[in-house]
Amino acid sequence: MRKRSYNFTAQVSDGRHHDGESVGTVKASSEAEARRAVAEWVQQDGARKGRTWTAIHIDLS
Repeated sequence: MRKRSYNFTAQVSDGRHHDGESVGTVKASSEAEARRAVAEWVQQDGARKGRTWTAIHIDLS
């Protein structure tokens, strides 16, 4: 299956506070795969910064 680029905006939270949003582009075969990739990226980005972040809302376009 051919991958396409999805632009994303993800609302980010640590479970107690709304910590802002992340934006970017991800390549994926489907919207579901894109959402999984964004959620994983948000968690990894938070870990790099010593935070426990979760994507609580992901918009794709």
